[in-house]
Amino acid sequence: MHDVVIVGAGPAGLMTACELAQAGVSCTILDKRDTDSNVTRAFGLHARALELLDARGMADDLVAQGNPLRTVYPAYASRVDFGRLDTRYPMLLIVPQNGTEKVLRRRAADLDVPIRRGAEVVGLTQDAESVRLTLADGTGLSARYVIGADGAHSTVRDLMNVGFTGETYSLPMLLADVRIPGSETPPITQVGTQGVVVTLPFGDGWFRVGAWLRAERPDAEFAHIRQAFRDIAGTDHGMSEPRWFSRFTAERRQARDYRSGRVFLVGDAAHVNSPIGGQGMNTGIQDAFNLGWKLAAELRGRAPSRLLDTYHAERHPVGTAVLAMTDHLTGLVLSGSRLRLEINRRVMATLLHTGPGRRRILGTLSGLEFAYPPTGPDDHPLTGRRAPDGPTDAGRLYEVLRAGTFVLLSGEGAPAARRDHVRSARPLRGTGPDATLVRPDGYVAWAGDRDGVEAALVKWCGPADHDDPEGQRATA
Repeated sequence: MHDVVIVGAGPAGLMTACELAQAGVSCTILDKRDTDSNVTRAFGLHARALELLDARGMADDLVAQGNPLRTVYPAYASRVDFGRLDTRYPMLLIVPQNGTEKVLRRRAADLDVPIRRGAEVVGLTQDAESVRLTLADGTGLSARYVIGADGAHSTVRDLMNVGFTGETYSLPMLLADVRIPGSETPPITQVGTQGVVVTLPFGDGWFRVGAWLRAERPDAEFAHIRQAFRDIAGTDHGMSEPRWFSRFTAERRQARDYRSGRVFLVGDAAHVNSPIGGQGMNTGIQDAFNLGWKLAAELRGRAPSRLLDTYHAERHPVGTAVLAMTDHLTGLVLSGSRLRLEINRRVMATLLHTGPGRRRILGTLSGLEFAYPPTGPDDHPLTGRRAPDGPTDAGRLYEVLRAGTFVLLSGEGAPAARRDHVRSARPLRGTGPDATLVRPDGYVAWAGDRDGVEAALVKWCGPADHDDPEGQRATA
């Protein structure tokens, strides 16, 4: 029996598998596709997703192959300066989804995670001890836990019976990857009475272009995207050589529960949203980081009581907030009201010139400001918030996190009985609490006086005599 079976080999499924495998958990991925995906629907990584990928040593590789945009000019704002974010990755990184998947597949292979192709799940049953999956070929397999990462049309979600409430946007979006000549990059978003067109540069002469039109075109073709650009932007920018084309119907939906017994949902299986804002893949990667270490702790016997319940409690509200934000932005750009757009631009410009407004807007778009609720009334204000990167005597914090363990930031090390699964580091700058316990997913678990460290470790890591260091696989 497997510890965990993950259904779906997209970004969220691959990332979850990597997190589990690094912690020494036996897992395998099932994917109904016979070959690796060449889908490029998702196109961007925001700062928080990049920080988390940095915490496992993958972000710089992606930045090297992508196109980092520090300033963007979307339809809903006159200017958004991601370059002002306080992070190692102050950008929107334009990188095709299949490029992100390639990096994740390489890491999964390094961690010996098997991917079983052509394996379509058609049935699921569970009891108090395990989950049984039935495949289309009549075979089956059992696992202690199952994770549904099988996309917007998730079979696992349907078999869990947790609903998928929301709506489908009435008009489809036309998407293509094309070449555009010249040295000048077209505006990212342009809005007209007929709809909105989008141009995103991959940085190598290729662009993602899209047209979201108010009039239905049932026989949608690449020529219709070119015509939409002529009608709305006044030019098609000379686009040619479409290597990929899709007619995409966007949805705004969310599962009622991200967990049912021993089955969990991550990524698009749990939530789907409008592509405006580029949030989908980012939210799924963050789901994977949140669930991975918790499920590994449960399987290793180190999870405190009800730790697995916090996956839904923490990630469902984030999914709801992302859906609300992207739906609001979509309503703006598709409203057809230039007045409404102009008012929004002016309001955002005013807010972005203030510290609190800038933190709220840029922090929401980038994911840096999303935080999890405190676990007790006396928790330090840092609890549940993103732990910012910074230098320590053991390297940058997010380099220290690459072991996939908790990190205790303090002038003193972790107690001797904890040192096999809690790394210690001394901050080299800044002021703050005497000690800060950072979760494997880069959020603050606890902060306070040094005399509270042992109680915090018991709360988050269980008693010291539950340690099982032999299974912990640390990677640089």
